[in-house]
Order: sequence, then C-alpha cells, then structure tokens
Amino acid sequence: MDNFLKNNHDVYYHTAGAENTENRKLKPKKKKNRSAAAIAACLLVMILGISGGAGGTFLAAYFMDAIFEDGGTQTRPQIPLISNNQTSREPAENFHLITSDTLVINNNTTPFAPVELFEVVRDGVVGIEVSYRPSGRSGRSDEFQLVGSGFVFTTDGYVLTNSHVIENAERVNVLVDDYENHDIIHRYEAEVIGLDDKTDLAVLKITREEEFKALPIGESSSLRVGTFVSPIGFPLGLEKSMTHGIVSGLNREFAGGGHELSSIQFDAAVNNGNSGGPLLDMYGSVVGIVNKKLIFENYVDNIGLAITIDEAKPIINDLLLHGRVMTRPMLGITPIALNEFNAAMYGINVTSGILVTSINHMAPAFHSELSVGDVIVEINGIPVESVTDVQSQIKNNRPGDIIELTVIRFNESGNQRRVTVELELANEAELIWE
Repeated sequence: MDNFLKNNHDVYYHTAGAENTENRKLKPKKKKNRSAAAIAACLLVMILGISGGAGGTFLAAYFMDAIFEDGGTQTRPQIPLISNNQTSREPAENFHLITSDTLVINNNTTPFAPVELFEVVRDGVVGIEVSYRPSGRSGRSDEFQLVGSGFVFTTDGYVLTNSHVIENAERVNVLVDDYENHDIIHRYEAEVIGLDDKTDLAVLKITREEEFKALPIGESSSLRVGTFVSPIGFPLGLEKSMTHGIVSGLNREFAGGGHELSSIQFDAAVNNGNSGGPLLDMYGSVVGIVNKKLIFENYVDNIGLAITIDEAKPIINDLLLHGRVMTRPMLGITPIALNEFNAAMYGINVTSGILVTSINHMAPAFHSELSVGDVIVEINGIPVESVTDVQSQIKNNRPGDIIELTVIRFNESGNQRRVTVELELANEAELIWE
C-alpha cells in the first residue's frame, strides 16, 4: 500500500479543475529569479508538512482512496448521533439488546476484563477480503486477498470499514465467524453501499436469513486520556487479533486535504490489516474506527490512530442513505495556505493565512463580499494558517450556516486593509468544479 504522505500532500481544500470563465480565479505572478527556489521549497513543505507538530518526525501510514457508485436508499437504518444508553442497565452478559431498527444498545455498566471483552465482541468483528482484476486483463478475478478489518453494526448485516481497505476492488467479501464453531468461517459477497475517501469511511452490506451479531455504537466523547481501549482486527492476516492499551491523546488532526475527522491516539499495537476494525472501550462499545499507524523507521512504537465514532456518525448516516456525503460544509473556494515562498510567487507580502485563488460560481461565496486575492486570516475570530485550520473551524457547522471571515485585502497599489466578510457555507454535494 502507498505511503500515507503520497496521498496526503498539502492538497487544496477543494480540487480545482480546468479554467472556467464562470469561476473567479487568481494566477501566480511569474518571478524569474525565485520560481525554482519557491517550487523546491513548496515540495519540501508537502513532504514534511504533516510532521510539523511532531518535531519534524516523518509520519507515515497506510491510506488509499476509492470510488464506487452511489447505492443509496431511504429505507436504511440511521445511527443516533447521541446514544440512548439507559441509566438502569441489565447485567453485562445480557447487554446485547436489539432495537427495532436493528441497531444494538449497550446496557452494560460494568467494565470487562480484556479476556471477557474479546469473548463478548469477537463475533461482530469481521475480515474484509477483496479481489482485484489483474492489470491488462478482462473478466472476473478469483484472486482474493485479506486486506483489512471491519465490524457489523446492524443485525441485518451493515458493515463499517475504511474506504482505503476496498480501493479498486473488483469484488469485496466479508468473513464472518460461525457463532457456534469459531473454526468455521462464512464468506459473504458484499455490496458497497457508500464510501467517503475524504474521511476514510465505507459502509458494506452482507445478507443472509440468520441475523448477524452486531457491535453497539458508543460515544467517543466519553473518552479521556488514560481510558483503557482495545482494537480488534486482522493484522497481517492474523485472525481476530486483539491488543490492549490506553488512550494516549484526543482530537489529533493531520493535514490531509482539509476533510479528515479528528483521531483518537492510542498505544495498543496495530499493523497492516487492522484498518477498518473497531476500537472498543471496556464496556464493549465501538468508540473509534482504526485507520492509521504512525511510523518513523524504527524509532516510533505504538502510535495508533482511530477515527472518532462521534464525528463518523453523520458521515455513516449519509453513506447509508445516499452512498456519499450530502451535508459537508464548504467555503466554496480554492485556497492556498501561504508561506514566504508561495507568497512570493503570488507577489503579495502576507506570508500566513489562506489565499483565495478562485471562488466556485455555484457557492454562496460567489455572491458574497469575498474576493479572489483575499487572504483569510480568521474564521469566527479564530486565526487560521492552514487548510486543516479552516476545516476544523467549519466542520461542526451545516451548509447554510453563516460564518464570519476576517480577510486581508489589497488595493491596486498593494496597500492592505482588514475586512470582515459574512459568508454562507456551501454544500459540497451541490458544487461542481469544472
């Protein structure tokens, strides 16, 4: 699999396409004496940008993108954004209580020991097996590879995993243990219901007459640094491997194009094949989806990352209903995070902030007071210096919400002034970038 950085360079907040006369655009000024140095420096920023918060440590993980057709329907279950855990709960051995919409509620108030936790949740953890079409050949391929993990989250067979696990798959199989004899593995061909490569989430569907054992969806907001957690998955193809550790950090964010969800950092070991598997609290609830491991040669150990389940819930619900994310807020611009090198390329003397290089003609921003060439320095009074900063400030909003931008604007003489602009957030699903 590709190195994480190769797929997560300091990319733009939106993908800018070919020249469009309807979109406002800004082109860099040509600087004969500084272009080569600026380009070389920008490449260096792209390579090292993700590691700036770790003292220059080179961070890598396994992450790939994927594209499938929309398979949405309005009859699929939805995960409550706030769980309805009960204050009066049954004993731990009876904690799997099935609701009318096939979701599972965790009524357990007593934390499990690791050995107990594994026995309670193991049947809900599944392997993800994919087949690929050999390069240059047509027809169906039967060459399967076990590449990742996942978990069943409804009793009628909806499965959650990472989008990078099923990239370019010709077919996807889900491996489910026989509940009476764990030496027997059942293989089910999966339908890809929806995926979102920007947040690395994918929903699959498997079908049979017998109900599946599903894992309850918890709340990552309940986690604290030091909370015990356990990931379960198929590292290197090893069946149902469980490790145990603590939450090492919360709200970890990495520059990945401005759309990534925040991550839970934990010190339990994970490796290739753990991707898509559940991170469980000791009560038996899923609090995260494992999707990365940070590595630096032989110098970094046990820095695993999992997508927070709370931030994943609305994404999962959109994938269930529509096959893609329908409610992601966006500014509707093509931004560039400024530094001294690309500021010189564009001929401006501001070296920090977000330069607006184009505005999508379908976004509300196109009809606002925001202009191409403005440098956004604050959103709702909070300073922003990177595309990730921008996404962090708007990701809890909804399309249609009004935010306040503080921008630096230049006149024809190059003089600058600070301007406040109110802007309505666009819906990514409604924008077309040509």
